[in-house]
Amino acid sequence: MPKAYISTLDCTKVIEDGDIEIRYFGQFNTEIHDHEKAQLISPEMSAIYLYSEKGSFCIPARHYAYVDAHVKHKLISRSPNLKLKTIFLDLNKEQYPIAHWGNIAIFSPSNLLDNLLAFGVQYWSDKELKEVGLASLKKMLSHILVSPLKLHAQPPKSESLLKVVEYITQSISEQITITSLSKHVNIPERTLSRQFKKETDITIFQFIKLSRMQLALELLEDQSLHISEIVYRIGYDSIPTFSNLFKELIGISPQKYRQTFL
Repeated sequence: MPKAYISTLDCTKVIEDGDIEIRYFGQFNTEIHDHEKAQLISPEMSAIYLYSEKGSFCIPARHYAYVDAHVKHKLISRSPNLKLKTIFLDLNKEQYPIAHWGNIAIFSPSNLLDNLLAFGVQYWSDKELKEVGLASLKKMLSHILVSPLKLHAQPPKSESLLKVVEYITQSISEQITITSLSKHVNIPERTLSRQFKKETDITIFQFIKLSRMQLALELLEDQSLHISEIVYRIGYDSIPTFSNLFKELIGISPQKYRQTFL
């Protein structure tokens, strides 16, 4: 996927409860911003990246991301072909049981939610129908979006661990070991493992796995790449191992993800 210059896109500023925005984009990024309302974001035909102080998130195609109100974040699309759906919502957490989601959460695809948004786009110009439909949608959300996927990592704060993350990113196609990381930053292995888990809330190897899966999502968009080539580029030497890890994190196999969502 090319890493050419990505233009900056202005985000929506004036929004109302239940506003739905469906737009086609190419490559873009937004400034760091937040909204007075919560939002659900779903990309089609491509993954999109969301960055915030809560961590870095990769939202796979057709999946949904929940972003709480007033959470500062930015979005980046690296794909020339992206359709992005967004709905903004006023959500009283005492009335709607979504507090367990946290500030940002990623969920599996939902045909029901896709259809509800399509219905809203077509019919919510009728204010009475919008009011009834929006109230129903809010009550249904906690039943539609149930179990957040573990597709994010909280960024470390210390300079030494930021160097570890940079090293992992640059060496993702290689066999990365705790020994090589320890030598790179001159920190004993046990201390490095303990400090990384404390700052990011996941282990180094979980972070490496997430980084590889995020790159795999991007590479899968290039239909000219065979799965075996993607496996090699992200540092694995076994298609079954990659497929099992991908299914563990995304919920479906990489082959089905490519066929169904891209």
